[in-house]
Amino acid sequence: MGVLFDLLIVLHVLAAIVGIGPAFILPVLGKSAKSGSQLRFIFGIIQKVNKFPKIGGITLLVTGVLLMIVSKIGFSLVWLNISLLLFLLIEILIIGFVEPRMKRTTHLVLSSEGEDIPSGFAESMKQIAPLESTVHLFTFAIIALMVLKPF
Repeated sequence: MGVLFDLLIVLHVLAAIVGIGPAFILPVLGKSAKSGSQLRFIFGIIQKVNKFPKIGGITLLVTGVLLMIVSKIGFSLVWLNISLLLFLLIEILIIGFVEPRMKRTTHLVLSSEGEDIPSGFAESMKQIAPLESTVHLFTFAIIALMVLKPF
């Protein structure tokens, strides 16, 4: 189990970095734009980088399940089950609520012209922000559970 387990742990941690990093930084970038052209540039970057959280999330799930199998832990640990539940809730929030709103916002931004921030952008971001905050809170909880393994 040693080498395979260690390799899976490394892949799992790398997937977390690849998946979580952009998910935390992209909202900050979107809020930093002061003009329409800056906002279009940032949303162009967001479109390109948005694949990393998806790749990281899939890899996290696969490596996590493989770690459970290789270590023969299965579903026997409460902290691990809570982590999986939170991960599933994150995916539901992102796929079902954040992404559809973000697609509309991205279309609004990228189809705009001029230096003014598009009308409706701020309202659109106000709808997305609480969802992203919930995702971030759940992510912090998962990280705490993975590190502390409290129960």
